[in-house]
Amino acid sequence: MESQPPKGPEGGEPFPTFDPSFGAPERPRRPQQTGASRPTPRGPRRGPSSQASPVLVGVAVGLVLATISVVIFFLLNGGEPNAASTSTTSSTSTTEGDNTSTTTQGDTSSTTLGDGSSTLVTVPGTGINTIVPVGDPIPIAELTMSADDIGPLDFGDPANDVLGRLAATFGQPTDDTGFIVGSGSFGECPGESIRVVRWGPLNIVVKGEASNAVFASYGLDLKYGGITSPTTDMATLSGLRVADTVADLKTIYGGYVIEYVVDQDAGMTFELRVSQNDELPLLWGPIESTADDARVTGIYSPDSCAREASQG
Repeated sequence: MESQPPKGPEGGEPFPTFDPSFGAPERPRRPQQTGASRPTPRGPRRGPSSQASPVLVGVAVGLVLATISVVIFFLLNGGEPNAASTSTTSSTSTTEGDNTSTTTQGDTSSTTLGDGSSTLVTVPGTGINTIVPVGDPIPIAELTMSADDIGPLDFGDPANDVLGRLAATFGQPTDDTGFIVGSGSFGECPGESIRVVRWGPLNIVVKGEASNAVFASYGLDLKYGGITSPTTDMATLSGLRVADTVADLKTIYGGYVIEYVVDQDAGMTFELRVSQNDELPLLWGPIESTADDARVTGIYSPDSCAREASQG
């Protein structure tokens, strides 16, 4: 007997409707075989999705290669897992004749002279050289600026001694060029080897090679910042300080010749001489203007190149 297809409500098409009395057609049941058991399944059927994915294979190969690379890297670095972050490179160069050697280890380098004293030690990551302190701190009142020295620190003294005494007094410098070829901008003769070390507004210029450098000149200038630096308390022999007024300058040096000169780099400056006939000033420095209430913003020693030329 041929079965009739199920119909929807009221003999309609067998598709779902919004009629709540309509139910889904009942599927005919497959006849069950009696006396025979179902075959035991042999495992899941393998369809196309069970094949190895090329992407997964690539990832697995990549992991294997990465593991091999890591193992080789550890072997080449002595087996230390942190070798990449802790290893340093050390090298030593020696200059013949004066037995001066420079040792570089990672970011740190130091220059050692023939007598074993260390002159330049670079602070890692800053490029600023540390200076080995020498002796006791010098009282600020004794660091008087003149045409030839700063208190007990005379021009021509070994650079290591001068810088070491200042490090003992003011601590480590705020800036240090290391030894460079000078262009004349710090009063040196162009082409000379110089090193400029700064403590706040105080610039100390030494010149020569690392093994024989000497104290050459200084400049105390507020344009370099460091208003709160203790170096701003330094004064000349007669008592002039940076930030004093031009009126103070005139009063302190009433018996001297004071000239006002426009410098191409510093602007308006004062030049202090004993007499009108002196070629070199004893001291000089930038000022805001020639008005009495204008400020003296810097005090410099004579340029070392001009000083040496006049002495030679």
